[in-house]
Amino acid sequence: MTETHTDSDTDTELFTAAQELVEGLWSGQALYAAVKVGLVDRLDEEPTAAESLAAELDLDPDATYRLLRALSHFGVLREDDSRRFALTPVGQFFRADHPRSVRPGLVLFHSPEWIKATTQLPDIVREGGPDGFVREHGRGIFDYMSDAPEFARAFDEFMTAMSHQHAEAVLGVLEGYDVSQFDRVCDVGGGQGYLCCRLLAQYPDLEGTVFDRPRVVAEESDLPSEFGVADRCEYVGGDMFESVPEADAYVLKWILHDWDDEDCVEVLSTIRAAAPPDARLFVVEAVVPGPARSHFSKQLDMTMLIHMGGRERTRTEYESLLERAGWTLADEWVPPEGPMRILEATTD
Repeated sequence: MTETHTDSDTDTELFTAAQELVEGLWSGQALYAAVKVGLVDRLDEEPTAAESLAAELDLDPDATYRLLRALSHFGVLREDDSRRFALTPVGQFFRADHPRSVRPGLVLFHSPEWIKATTQLPDIVREGGPDGFVREHGRGIFDYMSDAPEFARAFDEFMTAMSHQHAEAVLGVLEGYDVSQFDRVCDVGGGQGYLCCRLLAQYPDLEGTVFDRPRVVAEESDLPSEFGVADRCEYVGGDMFESVPEADAYVLKWILHDWDDEDCVEVLSTIRAAAPPDARLFVVEAVVPGPARSHFSKQLDMTMLIHMGGRERTRTEYESLLERAGWTLADEWVPPEGPMRILEATTD
């Protein structure tokens, strides 16, 4: 891949344009198909003939050309007069090797499982629960993933990609925070451990635990070695509704919004039971603002309604959940970029 350099403002504009293509129905489905059959990673800034791509990937030549032509309409590709195609700067964001690739979200949100659940929204609005995933697939999304490895991999890769963005927000907030008061941080629902490893790399006196479902932690992560923190980072499998490891700082990043209120209180109570005196809990979520403000959380809430059975919440709603579980909301941190907020709670 030929490296393309852009300034940060331009890069952000291109990233935003790529994200909008992910969210579009036809653009997203066309890109999903192009990624799944291997076309995107065979393309670059240099033009390549559609016929050559079809032959290399054993695809139907006519359908391949028509798909590539549609992608040129969406601004992902550029076509010349010889039916040759090259990636545009926006198109680069769909390659697997791009440092800010939007592919994980594309592959998850346009998968058959995700799309089928979305079609249940009218009935959910008419009747309330259960969520669309239960209606379409007969069980909740986390139970479904135990027998659907390809979908589970897409989900995990998307969550890891989001962790890259969220980690920068968390680290930015902690620059003005006394992290030295903590000996061990436990990232509950921490997935592959990106956030935990970034924290340990930033704070060499800190130890960490990545806690997630046994299926997730069974897939050995290379991240502790990559960040040079393998001697301070452990992975523990379990059920956050039953017990969590002891730590003096806990992180719940994009976890509570997956669950209804009663489940959230149960999770928060489990952590409260394991937490020693003076422990801190950091809840990272897209907190819903007032009615006059447009905000990503109001769109994201549709995903919670359809796919997870959870919801996005206001600060007041999170404060109520925390109090019911024995926590006290102490502060709210607002990262300079992005829609996420960090709520700090204490055991006081």
